[in-house]
Amino acid sequence: MKNSPGFFTPTILDVEKISGVSRSTVSRYLNGKSVKADNRSKIELAIEELKFQKNPLASGLKSNKTFTVGVVMPDITDPFFPMIIRAFQKSMLENGYQTILNTYGNDEALEAEQVKTLVNKRVDGLMIASASKEGAHIRRCLEGKLPVVMVDRLIEGLKCDCVSVDNYNAVFDAISLAIRKGHTKIGYVRGPEVYTDIVRFKGYVDALSKNTIPFRKEYVVRADLVEHDAARQFMRLMNLPDPPTVIFCSNVYLAIGGFEAVLEYKIRIPEEVSIMAFDRLSSFPYYSFARSFDPEFSSIQQPLKDIGEKTAEVLLKRITLGMENYEAMNVVLKTSFYMTHSVADLAVNGSISSGVNKKEVP
Repeated sequence: MKNSPGFFTPTILDVEKISGVSRSTVSRYLNGKSVKADNRSKIELAIEELKFQKNPLASGLKSNKTFTVGVVMPDITDPFFPMIIRAFQKSMLENGYQTILNTYGNDEALEAEQVKTLVNKRVDGLMIASASKEGAHIRRCLEGKLPVVMVDRLIEGLKCDCVSVDNYNAVFDAISLAIRKGHTKIGYVRGPEVYTDIVRFKGYVDALSKNTIPFRKEYVVRADLVEHDAARQFMRLMNLPDPPTVIFCSNVYLAIGGFEAVLEYKIRIPEEVSIMAFDRLSSFPYYSFARSFDPEFSSIQQPLKDIGEKTAEVLLKRITLGMENYEAMNVVLKTSFYMTHSVADLAVNGSISSGVNKKEVP
């Protein structure tokens, strides 16, 4: 019997007929139990011929699984997450799981509500990038034996499986590099106060301290995630009486703001100011054009695809292992640094100009 065109869906009965192996033995094989080598070979040949796929719904009824997982992310338009979600979804699909995506627009209350909705849908696990500082809703999931993997945005003190990058050392090393190039006036643009922002900022502060460079409060600004605010805060640094010689943008949105300011005010890089960023703009699909900008910003680059794949791997492992004797898995991936001539070498060249002509900032 060959797999016929149309809507034919092979069943375990067809596998039994083609293989000549009893239905109970086929069932044992499909449920991962040991069968004789010759029977296994016959079953696998029949499965291949029939293009047979195990019915996840039927399996779920027996195992209390739905073969679905939930993803809770800040915003679907957020440039950082799509590549991570795509890699995660692909890995989960290859392992028989469908993905349900929910977003919460950086609203903590809505985040908790979205998690509750997914729990009520009986998902088998969750991937969350949280805006919460306490994570009570995540604790409830873990107490209810629901696997959760936190990605990027972690919560201090919460023992939960997580996948992130080495944010602290990445920034510490980048700022230290700028210092080795002779920069002592280092501006820093921060974003919303979430876990990654806090850890990265500590890397900046500690790099200054380690190199005996005084911390200057006026060199640190915080930008809201509203249109043009990152560019506005970038220019506030540029318009200081004694402006920084290098400005570090601490996430992709702030790098976009720096890019916007440079273009609008025709700032010469690195003649008027040097720029470094966390996240290489051109590594994001919608900003690939940034690589044609000369110089492209020197930047810390995150392995976005690896983050998604590793998150799927950790979640699948947790679903398989279960939640008994729970010990949180903490996966920290390495970043890479993309160096360009957007950072002037003051140790060689001496100094740069004292900043752009002062501009009115709305």
